[in-house]
Amino acid sequence: MVGESELPKRPAFSELPLHEGDPPYSSWGLWGDKDELGSINLITSKVTREAIKEAQLGITIPLDLPLDAIAKPLIPSRIAYHHNLIAKGFANDDEIHMNTQSTSQWDSMRHFPYQDGYRYYNGTTMDDIAGSVEKGIKANNRNGIQNIAKKGIATRGVLIDWCSYAKRKGIKFSAFDRYEIPLQDIIDIAKESNIVFRPGDILILRTGLTEQYTKLTYDEKIALTQRGKNSFIGIACGKETAQWFWSQAFAAVATDTLSFEAWPRQNSDSWTWLLHEIFLAGWGMPIGELWDLELLAAKCEEVGRWSFLLTSQPLIIDGGVASPPNAMAIL
Repeated sequence: MVGESELPKRPAFSELPLHEGDPPYSSWGLWGDKDELGSINLITSKVTREAIKEAQLGITIPLDLPLDAIAKPLIPSRIAYHHNLIAKGFANDDEIHMNTQSTSQWDSMRHFPYQDGYRYYNGTTMDDIAGSVEKGIKANNRNGIQNIAKKGIATRGVLIDWCSYAKRKGIKFSAFDRYEIPLQDIIDIAKESNIVFRPGDILILRTGLTEQYTKLTYDEKIALTQRGKNSFIGIACGKETAQWFWSQAFAAVATDTLSFEAWPRQNSDSWTWLLHEIFLAGWGMPIGELWDLELLAAKCEEVGRWSFLLTSQPLIIDGGVASPPNAMAIL
């Protein structure tokens, strides 16, 4: 972890990557060659002290969906959650079996690499993560979720409630089809809500996916996994989007959809990267997905304020790819 007095000067987006041969738009080495916290380094003690001031009303709002909220993982290759109660007579135990991507989660830096070369944050390779018998390489825990978990997250969260914005504007969309949320919408919502972003903030984007999902019947939920395609609402990819997110110096981002960016990818002649590649592998910036933002959105609207203290304590899973966020907003 970088000390508060040792924060490096943040380069301009145009200066990325920092070293020749590193992947496009990556910031490898900014926090040190062996760093495993990435943009979480931006959450300094000063940032946390300022964030605590956001807890003005004492209203606590958990942001995790129930572990069994998704009837069947929306990506069919992932196993469904299972809870097993072990009744012993004199006491009880229980076990859970789940894919950490099947409900609310943080993606760690070992989830998604640059697809060209399969390199993860700060040069971590698939051989580092999974090992290689042929090469005689033993797997290690580099870039695992345990790094974030052992630090813990306490910073300012900022809600961008695009779902409510879309309703006001008469925008029709299905969260289960590929729909691109324009970056300009995010900027406009922030302006409407009198939000001024600060380094170390976590931007939370409400798309409306979980709202739409909860209104489906059980059969309709199962049918989503049998479409033969994975398509979801998310923010539009592109250089302008990546540049804007870099300029805001966010510690992380989170959303209620399955992928922060619109899925599947749609490449253009000038842009071929997913935000997953840039955020996770390039900057070491965690992505939260499938968060429960419904009560948070209602309360923010009620009190007329969209920033709050955000705490999160992921599970300490050595080498973990993802974890439930155990996240809470405190207004």
